[in-house]
Amino acid sequence: MGEGHVSALCTLPDSYQVIAICDLDLTRAQEIAEQYQVPAVYTDYSTLLEQERPDVVVIATPNSSHAVYTLQAAEAGVRGICCEKPMAVNLKDARAMVQVCAQQQTPLIINHQRRVGADLLAARRLLDDGAIGQIRNIRGICAGDLLSDGTHLLDSMLWLAGDIDANWVFGQIHREVSLEETGAEHSNAFTARAGYRFGHPIENGGMAIVELQNGIRLELLTGDLIENGRIYQDYEVTGTHGRLWRSDDASAPNLFIEDQQGGSWDARLNESWRYKPEPNADNVSGLWRPVETQEPYNQIVESYCRFAQTIHRGADHPMSGVHALRGFEILMAIYESARLHSKLTLPLQQEQFPLELMLTEKE
Repeated sequence: MGEGHVSALCTLPDSYQVIAICDLDLTRAQEIAEQYQVPAVYTDYSTLLEQERPDVVVIATPNSSHAVYTLQAAEAGVRGICCEKPMAVNLKDARAMVQVCAQQQTPLIINHQRRVGADLLAARRLLDDGAIGQIRNIRGICAGDLLSDGTHLLDSMLWLAGDIDANWVFGQIHREVSLEETGAEHSNAFTARAGYRFGHPIENGGMAIVELQNGIRLELLTGDLIENGRIYQDYEVTGTHGRLWRSDDASAPNLFIEDQQGGSWDARLNESWRYKPEPNADNVSGLWRPVETQEPYNQIVESYCRFAQTIHRGADHPMSGVHALRGFEILMAIYESARLHSKLTLPLQQEQFPLELMLTEKE
């Protein structure tokens, strides 16, 4: 992801100039610096901050180091921070990131880039216009672990719901360190081979129900609990007069609507073993129809365009740390609900990573 950010920033020379790269792997840093003509390379983050005094810092390190590097940058007086998701590994650090950045008047964004994607922006406009009536339920499906990939899932669901705080959370996980992928020809399970990823423990599968303060319910399925054929970042919104379905990260069309108007597409397992709406042979009967969206674009580039406006003019950013913290607290509540076997009301009191507590309690 570090290279992805460098590449995106280099497409915006009127807004950003990449002046330095820092990586523990000097060879890798030098390769990227040469490829993108970046003048300086560092292996020590503190030295970079002191010598280069950058305006903007981008943090694309393993999850367990996000908080410490964000806090260090804010205290060094940078003008803006973009941190990869998830923002932290425990709620104490995530809250500190938002608090310190606010105190330092340092804009912080977390790279939940789907918020600025053409498909989700189109979905949000339809929902705001009442295209499917009042939202009742949003169901999200995502292979991968809750913290690393589920953070995108929950953030997008909250975005579609209008960024509303949660009343309560109920969740469950399972963790089988020795579990291997089934080897089935069309297996969709992302399993934990060693039980750790990006510097923290992970689970094999998770599920949760979240009730928001406006009554909307969110349902999440992750890891090896996902439905066959519904792979990554699959969001289905049910309203009083229809449904919206963002089927995956694949190329358009990946946003569909079902309402009284009907359509000529029906959901089925396609040749790529993806369960999503597909056109019918008769081009007449069906439940779903595609939603027209803007041409796909680089969402990370778009987020940086908006971030420049945030830094220069104080414009709100849809990927702000405040929005990310709302979702992160819910994620931690899912783990804590699983640990305590109970439904939890928010705000969450537990500030440690509940999965780490579970592992400690087993010892």
